Amino acid sequence: MPNKAREDVQRDKQLIRKLMDVDNLKDDQIIQQLQISVPTFYRYKKKLQKEDARLHEKQNKDSVKFREAKFHKTLEDGYLISKKIAEDSRTSSRDRLEAIKVMATCQAQMAKLSREGLTFQPALPDKNVQGRLAILSETAGDWTKNVKPRES
Repeated sequence: MPNKAREDVQRDKQLIRKLMDVDNLKDDQIIQQLQISVPTFYRYKKKLQKEDARLHEKQNKDSVKFREAKFHKTLEDGYLISKKIAEDSRTSSRDRLEAIKVMATCQAQMAKLSREGLTFQPALPDKNVQGRLAILSETAGDWTKNVKPRES
């Protein structure tokens, strides 16, 4: 059997996508409706899945780049605002020092963003809080042992 033209294959793949996504037909129903062989259907379906994966990956990359650029802009804005505060002679010395600390933090974060990209590190409570939580959970267990049900 001769190979189909590229346009015909593309049309069949689009039709399969429509039947799967919009009409919600099962594989065997699509094969029967289009009157194509089972291997051909699954070859087309595999190509569709690869196209979907590439599109999804591209959208994720674009989204990450957008968020990274937005975060960088926010850091730049924070730096510039802090710089204005630090250079304003009418501002108190304490506020100017705080502004300088913020400027340094923004610069460090921008350098880290350029070097490592966006990273996420969950904020974990310090060890003292963790210890208190463990003690509370232990004492809560002890406390529930001593609770007596109310008498009606």
